[in-house]
Amino acid sequence: MPKIALIPLHTRNDSLKDTVDFAIQHGFKAIELHGKHQSSDLLSEEEIQFLIEVSKTSSIEFNLHFHHDALPASHRASVRRETMDRFIRDLDLLHRIGGAVIVLHPGMIDVPTLTSADNASELVRREALRNVSSFLRQAAPEAARRGVLICVENQTHLPGRVVQSYQELAILVDDADHDNVAVTLDVGHCIIGDGLTKAMGIFGDRIRHLHLNDAVDGFEHKEIGIGNLDFKEMQPLMSEQFNIQFATMEVGIDRIDARDVMLRSRQALMAHYGDAIE
Repeated sequence: MPKIALIPLHTRNDSLKDTVDFAIQHGFKAIELHGKHQSSDLLSEEEIQFLIEVSKTSSIEFNLHFHHDALPASHRASVRRETMDRFIRDLDLLHRIGGAVIVLHPGMIDVPTLTSADNASELVRREALRNVSSFLRQAAPEAARRGVLICVENQTHLPGRVVQSYQELAILVDDADHDNVAVTLDVGHCIIGDGLTKAMGIFGDRIRHLHLNDAVDGFEHKEIGIGNLDFKEMQPLMSEQFNIQFATMEVGIDRIDARDVMLRSRQALMAHYGDAIE
């Protein structure tokens, strides 16, 4: 039974406290912090203490999406070290606030001599894959010591991105050789990419965390229920077939009506899955 999580409200006048108040008021069980706005480097100690108090006194649990533009595959050793240092600081943050999951993008190819990652050769991309694999093997025991599950997210397979197939992401997770490295399945990315049923078939029980959103005209992160999402196709992810603790609704991003979008999206999920979600 996945717990439905929301992302922080990103409209101009919303604070982290506003998101927490909204979650408690409407019975949400989890919040996935957004690494571009909430991380160990961006939150004040006062805000961190607030999250600690909330985790102790309410039913809210906190997870974290590591910075979306991070470069664990970089060909620059200094960038990989900086990324790892920041990742470990965020693991420490999650440990302090009782967080269970950190989401990681495999990210883009990053080679200083290339004017564009889109121009990278297959040899360079394979080297980038090995860099991500090394990153995960190093990060996995650090995360385990802090009680945090690393979930590597499937992205669309656009030029310049390190991972170009579901199979490659599955291999990255397996090569980490640690039971606390898994997959975050972003349903919207599947809809506009290589397909949801195919993703479930290839990833199987590697899927431990979800990003839920709909897609319209080739654009993901839309309100759930208004686009191309096939609820019957997604049903196995809501069942005991998969060991999924959290399903984060990545909807309402930067919208003035973010609250309404989140509530309608959850209602659409409840209409189809009822007691299978929390």
